[in-house]
Amino acid sequence: MSSQSNYIEEEKISLGFLIRRLHYWVLFIFSKWLKIGIGTIVMILLLLAFNYLKPKSYEAKTTFVLDKDAGGGLGELGSLASLAGVNIGSLSESSVLFQMDNIEELYRSRRMIEKTLLTQVDIDGQEALMIDRFARSNKFESAWEKEGIHLTDFSKPRDNFSRTQDSLMKESVKLINETFLTVGKPNRRAAILEVGFTHKDEVLAKLFTDEHVKNVNNFYLETKTKKTAANLNILQTQADSVKRVLDASIFNLAQIDENIPNPNPLYKTSQVPYQKALIDVQANSAIYQEIVKQLELAKVAHRNQMPLIQIIDKPLYPLNDNRWSLFKTLVIGGFLGVIIMTFYFLLRQIYLSALKEVG
Repeated sequence: MSSQSNYIEEEKISLGFLIRRLHYWVLFIFSKWLKIGIGTIVMILLLLAFNYLKPKSYEAKTTFVLDKDAGGGLGELGSLASLAGVNIGSLSESSVLFQMDNIEELYRSRRMIEKTLLTQVDIDGQEALMIDRFARSNKFESAWEKEGIHLTDFSKPRDNFSRTQDSLMKESVKLINETFLTVGKPNRRAAILEVGFTHKDEVLAKLFTDEHVKNVNNFYLETKTKKTAANLNILQTQADSVKRVLDASIFNLAQIDENIPNPNPLYKTSQVPYQKALIDVQANSAIYQEIVKQLELAKVAHRNQMPLIQIIDKPLYPLNDNRWSLFKTLVIGGFLGVIIMTFYFLLRQIYLSALKEVG
């Protein structure tokens, strides 16, 4: 057998061949314009039906920034990690991550969600608990009443809740965490946190987001400055006490001076009460000055320890919902319809051509 018989000549594809094939497929697609148009209209109608028949839900979002340098330098605790006994003061870049991670967990915690549910809010000019609106919006009233719990029962102090109420609160917190509440960072590098609440009740979505952000941020600020605030209160109490003693000693000195207006310098014993009162005034003055100095330093330390939490965006009516606008629906439906129908006819024609070549 010759070497030429073993040689398989490869088919050369010229530019002209590619242009002719492209022209063929373009003409083929245009020949199906009516069917593609009908398919596109059907896709648009289906997308419109899906968009406007799906349950409408509203999303309330609040974004805020946390100053990573707030609360002192690297030698101080930088976040709520101190609550868990973790010292992250020696870290630099990672300290911000620990701060945000702790706050994220704080937003999802049972204590904070329960506090928000039991917060008194103004709804349509009437004061009510957040859990009242939450239960009514989710149609939990009848189910809770079968358990023997009425919405008014949640008005009593939290420590006096029954076992059934505790169970209902636990289930509500779990539902909120799994379904409605979202907490995260839009950008991993930025110290920005985004808190959202999605619900079919627009009023509940906004109220829960506003109150939850306020409760958690206040708790964070109180916890972050708890030690310095306690020290500040002690120094303030001491300063007020020493100030009263100083005022009393000054008044006593004035009384003694009035009782002996012209003391005889030859009688030294007559000057002893005055000198004792003067020493008391001088000693109390020195003590008061030192306490006031420490008090001012404590105020500065307290201000430095207080982290900066600045709200960037907060939810405003009307809230964004999960439905697309009519224009957006038409554009997306038309684009998908044309793409899907075009690929359908192309693949169908390629399949039929392959069958003919095999046959």
